[in-house]
Parts: sequence; structure tokens; C-alpha cells
Amino acid sequence: MNKPIISERFDVEDIRKIREYNSLRHIKMTPAEIVEDTKKGAAELLKRLKENKMMKV
Repeated sequence: MNKPIISERFDVEDIRKIREYNSLRHIKMTPAEIVEDTKKGAAELLKRLKENKMMKV
């Protein structure tokens, strides 16, 4: 399982790649680990969206 390669555009296809990658990783995690991992991932996603001006600050 390799990390997905994210494009400069960071579009819907990139989000699909991330979700697919995470679903495979989460299979072996406890619910608490999944929640923690999701929170960390959401912080990174929000950062990228703000950088690309796709989200108002």
C-alpha cells in the first residue's frame, strides 16, 4: 500500500485517492485510532484547502 500521489490542483480525484488509501489503513486500527488519524488528516486537508484559497479563512 503506497501513499497516494496528490496533484497540484488537489481536486476531487485526489480526495478519492486519500479516502481509498485511508480505508485500507483503517482496517487494522481500533475505533479510537481511526478517530485520531481522521482528525490529523482533516487538519492537513483544511491547511491545503486554505493554501489553495478553496476555503475562506
